[in-house]
Amino acid sequence: MIRRDSQADSRESPKLSAMPTLPSLNSSLLVRTDFTSDDAWQQVSEEAQQENADGFRAYAEPISDPAFDRATWQAVKAAVPANDAGGSVLFIADSTTLTSPDHPILVVDLMDTFLSVAEFPAIAGRTPFRCIPSELWSVDNNLNISNMDWEEFAGAVDASGVFRGFNA
Repeated sequence: MIRRDSQADSRESPKLSAMPTLPSLNSSLLVRTDFTSDDAWQQVSEEAQQENADGFRAYAEPISDPAFDRATWQAVKAAVPANDAGGSVLFIADSTTLTSPDHPILVVDLMDTFLSVAEFPAIAGRTPFRCIPSELWSVDNNLNISNMDWEEFAGAVDASGVFRGFNA
């Protein structure tokens, strides 16, 4: 887990300070944007990386940097460096994630970061959805290798906008 402890000036709001650039990795990122409970973050981070019964797991690097406290998903997405070898999806653990019993993680598409929307209009305006940690492996693995499309997961969310698996 990548963790940064900052000694931010108390007069400066974390939302207004400049966002740092996230690390350029060959995997997806799980970025924490709520710093109200370290225990909840630890639980979500562990659940998100838990291997399932078939041996699959999400390969998402947890990022805990107070500079992202209360950041919007758009601000976090803007902090992802352009990296053709990086993940095509971004995961965010926000206040909803950390306070809900089933910890639904926000899933944000990054394909418009790497591809031209003019050339690939289908990737424009993809709305984030949520995913329970036990199914994050499916989203991460399948989107990063282009085995499945964004629409397949986004179209399989329940009435509350959460992906709980295809057999849920």
